[in-house]
Parts: sequence; C-alpha cells; structure tokens
Amino acid sequence: MIIVKMNETTVECSIAASELHEIGLTPEAVINGAENTTSFFAQLNKEVGQQLDYNPETEVMMMSKNMMMDGSVRIFAVKMSNEDIQKATDRIRGAAETILKMLTQERVDEIKNKTGRDKGVALNEVITNVTDTINKIYGKDAEMEQGMSEEPAHASYQPLSEYARYMMEFDSFDEAKRFAKVVQKLPIVDSSLYKFKGRYYMFAGLMSAEEGIIYEMRRAGVEYSQILTVNSPEAMVVEEHGECVIAEDAVIHLSDLAR
Repeated sequence: MIIVKMNETTVECSIAASELHEIGLTPEAVINGAENTTSFFAQLNKEVGQQLDYNPETEVMMMSKNMMMDGSVRIFAVKMSNEDIQKATDRIRGAAETILKMLTQERVDEIKNKTGRDKGVALNEVITNVTDTINKIYGKDAEMEQGMSEEPAHASYQPLSEYARYMMEFDSFDEAKRFAKVVQKLPIVDSSLYKFKGRYYMFAGLMSAEEGIIYEMRRAGVEYSQILTVNSPEAMVVEEHGECVIAEDAVIHLSDLAR
C-alpha cells in the first residue's frame, strides 16, 4: 500500500488488487465495505491519522473510495477542522438556498402552464441550473460524505461523453500554476485562463472516457482549486466579462512557469 501525504490535511492511499488478494480481500469487498474489511480499515485509519496528526476530539476525517481501471483501490482522506467544517457547510447552505429560490412554486407553475416544446425547454433549464449549483459543492472544503470511523463512501463517476469542459476557480495565479503542473500529462485538448472579480478561472477540455483519468482530473480540481464545475453555463459569464490572461494552451504555459 502506498500512502502519499499531499499536504497537511490530505492523504492519498493506493492499494493494488494483488496486495489486497494477499491479505484475503478483493477490491470489490473494500469498495463495498464488506464485514471482513473491518481490520483493514482500522489499520488504515490509524496510519492515515498518524500521517495527518489527526485529533479525533476536535477534527473530522472524511474519506472516499475509488476503484481504478486496473482493479486497484485509491482512498482519498481529508482532515477537517472546525473552520473547514464551517466553510463546507456554508457552501452547502448557500447552494441549498439558491436551489430553493430556483424552485419556487411560481416558477413551477410557469413550467406547468407552458405547452409543447416550451414546457420541456423550461423544465430542462431548471434542472440544469440546479445541477450546476450542486456541482459547486465540489471544492477544497467539500465534504466527502462520511467520516473515517464509518464505512467510507464509494465515489464513482460515469461520463456521458468523452469530452467534458471543466472550470476551476483559484484564489491566486500561483494556485493555477500548481494545478496546471499536476494535470499537464492528462489528455486536455484545450485550456484557457481568465481573471474575473479578483479571482482566476481556468477552463480545460478533457478528452477521455476512462474513469481513472476523470478521477485524476477531479481529484486535482478538488485539491488545488476552490470550486470545480463540469460543463457549467456559468463559464459563459466569466468568458464574457472576465479578462483573458491566457487564451490558448493555458495548462502548458502555466506548467512551464511552475518549474
């Protein structure tokens, strides 16, 4: 098992399928939290806790499990302090309030009163906006669904198409450079960088249907950016009103600057 401490709050664990078989486990058992994985997770919890200097009295450890294409399992663990919890809940609360405003009874009645194609268009618009708002929850301070003392969550993602356009928000130019350096080897076919209202936004088109590659892109976005969205219509606002810093091949140019 390989345990990599990415920073003071984040650890990534990689366990090969062959290694799991040697201790009498299968990747499926680990992903599904089978009863015979209890001792395995108890030991993993201990090792990860030591890596992050985890204090169970004042902090919470959040985890997600992912099965890779080769059958290996990756576990992403994040330690959260009270401040982190507050930021995460504020983000979720804000998203919930936005969704409630989108789904007022007046808005629902408007959709119901439409006819033909207009009804479908109006409903699709509401669903898209709600989905985009939920996607904003994915960020550096986002919750991972369950605590370390419980069975970790199974995070999976099935793409609808090979191409997906990601938007990442950064506090600073340096954060954008660090992100670019991490994802530079992924199959990103187009990328640009904008500045809007004092923050930096990177757009990156990922061309892949492989779950492992998509996971790497999402993991980097969660780790290095403040907010990660996929195929978000809000990108049009940034591109229309923001300042274009790097128009083409932003990932390449930024990764060169990060060296």
